[in-house]
Amino acid sequence: MTLVRCSQKLLKRLHLPSAPAEPAPHDNPLGEWCADIDFIDRQPFVLLMNAATGTVLVVPGRAADLKRLHEMAAKQLRFLFAACGIGGALAEGELDAWRLPPTFARNGNRSLVSSMNQRKYEAWSQFAHNRLTAFEVALRLLETPFSRKDLGRDFHFAADLLRTKLIPSAKIIPLHPTHDLH
Repeated sequence: MTLVRCSQKLLKRLHLPSAPAEPAPHDNPLGEWCADIDFIDRQPFVLLMNAATGTVLVVPGRAADLKRLHEMAAKQLRFLFAACGIGGALAEGELDAWRLPPTFARNGNRSLVSSMNQRKYEAWSQFAHNRLTAFEVALRLLETPFSRKDLGRDFHFAADLLRTKLIPSAKIIPLHPTHDLH
């Protein structure tokens, strides 16, 4: 199961209390996600951002869509993994975590809220100026550099951070074995 930290606006849309009880930490490979809802051309969209990698998912946010938010997020995440060439047990573990409805909590981290607002602005400008679909916007945001104080001073790419988190390092095989083969 996944923990999604939501804006007040999204919590209201989900018909949840504005300050739900703090849930226990979850064990999905990518960790917590944060989410917000906004409108573009009078259509609601939910933007989900992974706190550890900056990966962004953009899914429809109508009332009927919010009931199956986890299904749409899992589907889009599966396609993003395929586009990045990511597979394996950790990627499947993250997709398994999205198969069940997430646990929702209030987002109180101002740094994540700021990062989320920046990514939301980038997504909405892609919608407005380039007329991209929600998946195309999410794919474009994988390749858009971003910075966040808790990730270091440099610019980062969500696709690179995803690969680092979900593709384990290769096992190093010594060139010269330590024991005699004769």
